[in-house]
Amino acid sequence: MSKLSSRKKIMLLKKIFPVIFAAVLIIAVAVSSVDFYKEEVLNIDPDMEYSEQDTVYLSSERIDTLNPVISQSQDVYYLSKLIYSSLFTYDENLNLKPELAGEYEINTEKAYINITLKEDVLFHDGEELRASDVAFTINAMKAAGTECPYYDKIKKINSAFARSKYVVTIYFNNNYNCSLDDLVFPVLNDGDYRAANQLVYDKDDFIPVGTGQYKYKSYNSTKQLRLVPYKDYFASAAKKNIIVTILPDRELASNMMEIDSVSCYVDSGSDRKSIASDRNLKVYDFPSNDVEFIVFNTNALYMSSKEVRHAVAYGININKILENSYMGDGILTDTIYYPNFLGVKDTLDYYEYSMPEAMSLLASVGFSDKNTDGFLEDAAGETINFTILVNNDNATRNSAARNIKADLEQLGLKSTISSLSGDEYLNAIQNRSFDILITGYTIGEEYDLRNFFNGKSEWKYYNYELFELSRELDRLYTPQQYAEKYQELKTKMMDELPYYPVCYKKMSLIGLPSFEADKLPMFNNIYKNCSSWKWSIVSEKNNDEN
Repeated sequence: MSKLSSRKKIMLLKKIFPVIFAAVLIIAVAVSSVDFYKEEVLNIDPDMEYSEQDTVYLSSERIDTLNPVISQSQDVYYLSKLIYSSLFTYDENLNLKPELAGEYEINTEKAYINITLKEDVLFHDGEELRASDVAFTINAMKAAGTECPYYDKIKKINSAFARSKYVVTIYFNNNYNCSLDDLVFPVLNDGDYRAANQLVYDKDDFIPVGTGQYKYKSYNSTKQLRLVPYKDYFASAAKKNIIVTILPDRELASNMMEIDSVSCYVDSGSDRKSIASDRNLKVYDFPSNDVEFIVFNTNALYMSSKEVRHAVAYGININKILENSYMGDGILTDTIYYPNFLGVKDTLDYYEYSMPEAMSLLASVGFSDKNTDGFLEDAAGETINFTILVNNDNATRNSAARNIKADLEQLGLKSTISSLSGDEYLNAIQNRSFDILITGYTIGEEYDLRNFFNGKSEWKYYNYELFELSRELDRLYTPQQYAEKYQELKTKMMDELPYYPVCYKKMSLIGLPSFEADKLPMFNNIYKNCSSWKWSIVSEKNNDEN
């Protein structure tokens, strides 16, 4: 092939130069755009680098005392879970698992448990954990009475005594009001106390000494509490330090993030995500213990029929209600119990939305549109009209009521929303002046829902078989037995269907933009897994050019 002449080369360069120039220009613009995005949008300065911090900053309102036996501070309750260990603790499904307990034997009928403690567990002062420490803690909490935040657990215990150095026996008052849930409390050492009741009066100068992942370092009641990892912790030792900033108001936590005085906080407010979004904060959602649900009035004319209750459940588009009324800020469950309670998985297919299934069930009880007016009548020709009761002060539930009314009307069921407030609302519940009640409940970690089935709830639902099954969850059993008992209760409850869950509301761990949490906390332990949380600050790069 002959070589190009000089003239042809020049002509070719003239043709391709604009193309080359345009390509270079595009690359330059792209590079500058990336720099702009980093600097202006992500606030990443190219001359800065991030360094992971060895301290997580938390916050607390003013603390009355660090003594967990008598403190009324909600913050002390949660922080104590870092400093102390318990005989048993909860996993993510509220299953009980041993913490300080090594082996244990239960006697369900005689209501007692023999616990052999783990050996070589040391308190922060170097003293070894003994069975006498467990008995001392229980006696101190019993002496504190209603002033003790663990009173509802401890009051079920009759006595506790050390059989040997590592074996403690705990007797309960009766065999239908006891469970492993009642053995979730911080275990303290007897220290220099001559008697357990002396601990109750140790308030102002109390220094916490536990066997937990974190050890007390220092405390200033108006400034901060410092905790450090306990190197001799019997399980996985923590790596991060913790500094708790004392604030006059918990709501100031988000403001303190602007000066890096708080790394993260937990919030369950309905406006938490908008606040976090406005401040470019990280949000990690997890289930709360607030359940939104429907109560069917099983004493009402039509709702006394199980088939009608089933039909209504099939006919309600619960996914639409979650998205439209609760803005997607909830978790669907099979029952009113916690999501995947005790490891029994929620399948969400018991009453999966199905208009044909709902209409078939309604037809089976004689409901039909006899006068062709678009609404169903009963077998006697009477028009069916359901009353949906809701609190007028709750906008979310009123929205859910409107969605349910629309779904029922698609089935041909006429309904009326009774939106009341104050005494009118409470009276309507007590008088059971409703077919469908939309309500909510905050449930304690023990999930003792016996009142939901024994006629002692506000809406007075009673079912002896369900009550007996729920009562079994408050007896001494192994975790596997608890799961089996709940599965039996769940099957019967989903068939009887006195309650239909709308959703479990979410709460959030909110952190700085650089905050990372691979493992999340729980509603009853908001600092669970905090030893694994990470966050970084920006520091200038070192210039070694000189």
